[in-house]
Amino acid sequence: MKLPTLLALALGHLVVASPTKRNQVDGAAPKIDDPNFISRVMDAHWYWRRIHCAQDLTWDPALAQAAFDSVNACTEHPQHDRGGSNLSSMGPAPGHYDEWLRAAREMVQGWHEEELKYPYDNPTWDTAWGHFTQVVWRNTSHLGCAMAHCGDVEFPARLYCFYESPGNVLSDGMTEFKANVWPMVCKDPDQKRPH
Repeated sequence: MKLPTLLALALGHLVVASPTKRNQVDGAAPKIDDPNFISRVMDAHWYWRRIHCAQDLTWDPALAQAAFDSVNACTEHPQHDRGGSNLSSMGPAPGHYDEWLRAAREMVQGWHEEELKYPYDNPTWDTAWGHFTQVVWRNTSHLGCAMAHCGDVEFPARLYCFYESPGNVLSDGMTEFKANVWPMVCKDPDQKRPH
């Protein structure tokens, strides 16, 4: 066999073996530097983090770009590329800009709803509540998120958020969970102070 034929066969094999990736189908999803998108995602995190006594987060453009690069691959199913990430998908994709913003907020709220399953009396990690524990992880200080409309997949609307310092740390047994995931013991930021 000649070298060009061998190269063609080798490249053909690589294409078959690689995971299916698609780029976004349109520009409907908010961009990572859109102030309305950033505000929705930050506010949803801020609310829950405050009630769980965690520090406020800072938006990190580099994390947002990394989340964009990951979500924009539009793999068949959402997949974690790194620790310190939360992923969510839904279908059908929102029809217009305001619906995308609402979806971003609702996806973050959905991550917090996993708290109902979290065993505060025996702090540990499990996939059943891993999104929740990352959202409220006290040592996390930076956040960057991105959305994508991935087209021809079951759940085409996607939100990926990347965090620093990452949560769900398992290095020191479960003591990290006890120190970083507190119950809702701090004041609700929506409650007004008495006069």
